[in-house]
Amino acid sequence: MELRLLTNENDRRIFAARTEQIRAKHGVGFKERSRSRLARIHLNYGNLYALFEHDGDPAEKMIAGLVMHDLEMFPQTCPRPDLSHLPPRSVLEVSELWSRAIGAGALARAGAAILAGLLDARAILAYLGVRPFDGTPFYRATGFVNAGEPVEYPYLETLQGESIWAQPMILEGESLAKLTRVFSQLIIETNDDFSVLRFKNFLKGKSAGGRPAFVDEAPAVDSTMVHAENAAVLQ
Repeated sequence: MELRLLTNENDRRIFAARTEQIRAKHGVGFKERSRSRLARIHLNYGNLYALFEHDGDPAEKMIAGLVMHDLEMFPQTCPRPDLSHLPPRSVLEVSELWSRAIGAGALARAGAAILAGLLDARAILAYLGVRPFDGTPFYRATGFVNAGEPVEYPYLETLQGESIWAQPMILEGESLAKLTRVFSQLIIETNDDFSVLRFKNFLKGKSAGGRPAFVDEAPAVDSTMVHAENAAVLQ
């Protein structure tokens, strides 16, 4: 597997279009509010990472993606939690997670955990939908904990125009160190600036939802899995 930082503007445009296409195609339950510009900020100024099944695949073949930024690049999405006790550069916020192949979302998250270790991150922050849909269980299972109470998310709404509540969650300390240690064993190679990370496909030969991993999602795909991989991490 290859997780690649996208620096070419055309590649970044493909990433942005894919994000929009996947959400529209599968109706993952939310949309950006009409006056919000948050997604544009993340996509224009964040670090866009795309996952590819084969090394060197062109941008058109990306099968999953996510955005990461540290708090030195620009602030966290919501005022809470208060992370001022940590150096801004050491806190990574993850957003805009999407996938178009079953299992690819889990592998993209694994790649993000590896990067967190390589970048000496001290915390990973994510805002997970908790009402009216709950995207928190997977993250709790990997060591994320609640960082305060749920907040009404100001940038998104359901497809029916209703408010969405998000649970700020954080992974830090020994839980973060343990996760990065485990996933670092999958590293095959990386370059000096960590813009290209190649790691073992720990799902190879396994199945997800009764289907082989990396089957391109089609209209008959398990909608609950699509919801979990694409709706869990809010913008």
